[in-house]
Amino acid sequence: MPRLSNAAGSSRRLRFSIGVGGPLDPMLKEAYQAEKLGYDLVWVPDHLTDIPPATAIYDAWTMLAYIGAKTTRVMLGSGVTDTQRMHPAKTANTVATLDNLTGGRAVLGIGAGEVMNTRPFGMEWEPTEVRVRRVREYIQVVKRLWSSSFERPVGFEGTLYNFKEAHLSLPPLQKPGPPVYVGAFASKPMLEIAGELAEGWYPGSFFSPGAFREKADVVLGAARAAGRKPGGIDLVANVPVVFASDRKTMDALKSYYRRALVINRYMLRLLGAEEAYEMVSKTLQYQMIAPTPAFAKVLEKTYRSLPVSDEVLERGIAEMMAVGTPSECIESVARFVKAGATHVLLQNVLGGPGTLERFAKDVIPVLRG
Repeated sequence: MPRLSNAAGSSRRLRFSIGVGGPLDPMLKEAYQAEKLGYDLVWVPDHLTDIPPATAIYDAWTMLAYIGAKTTRVMLGSGVTDTQRMHPAKTANTVATLDNLTGGRAVLGIGAGEVMNTRPFGMEWEPTEVRVRRVREYIQVVKRLWSSSFERPVGFEGTLYNFKEAHLSLPPLQKPGPPVYVGAFASKPMLEIAGELAEGWYPGSFFSPGAFREKADVVLGAARAAGRKPGGIDLVANVPVVFASDRKTMDALKSYYRRALVINRYMLRLLGAEEAYEMVSKTLQYQMIAPTPAFAKVLEKTYRSLPVSDEVLERGIAEMMAVGTPSECIESVARFVKAGATHVLLQNVLGGPGTLERFAKDVIPVLRG
């Protein structure tokens, strides 16, 4: 396969990353393996809790620092940090610290947050427009502080953050600062912020190639309108990968997919499943999830009763995932690159042993030409 160009006309070197989480030993093993296999970036989720079934949640920045101490090359990013649990000055200092500790490998993923990480702990869950505005100002504040020094203090006048003559005593190693990726699923204002202010777009969930291109076009359009070069923005495609297609594997994948359709119901509309879309409550969407036993029961009941046929599930899996032989996975991932992706985040959704290694050896070299 020749070197691919994406929808923006870029022929830049494709980037590949993985997200790690769950039990400690497997998480660390995957992170170290990613470095050895040549992946470009490791993402660690930044949560206090997550959706059931409950598992241990490790602090993202502590984990990234630990992984950074055991690696030498791979970039290290939060996937993603919200703006409601920490002041931007503290975030700027935390990321600058990681950047110094790792020789310039820090990445800040930033997003508007989830109910599960705020409301149960007594923190306000702000209205959508406030959270979006907070993300915009947050990025501006963090970047401004990264450019500061004792001799050159900075100020900021916003609706949510205001200060004068502030500086960080520890600047990041990367100049003008670590790359910032905006986490957004489908919110147009958030996608526009990615184009206007960030170095990358990190969609926490997955799309069809056509839907990915529509969202990427919003990011790139906002970049152009802001006078930025669209080719400089890293567009991450989140792609589930499974190197098998036997009946047992497909049954497990359908079960996983049904659950994903409930907590990301916009995907049901991509599949034309309007009846299923209407029956799924907004409270079951990922941003609105309450991490409780009662919620777990509702989630289980909803995804098991979701009126979506096997035919629709199989079509969705074929459109949104890379499943089968290495050649079939290459063709599936290539569709996202042609749709605009400059970066592929591999999701090992079924936890198949050897998936990371097989993808690195059989898929990445072909896609990079």
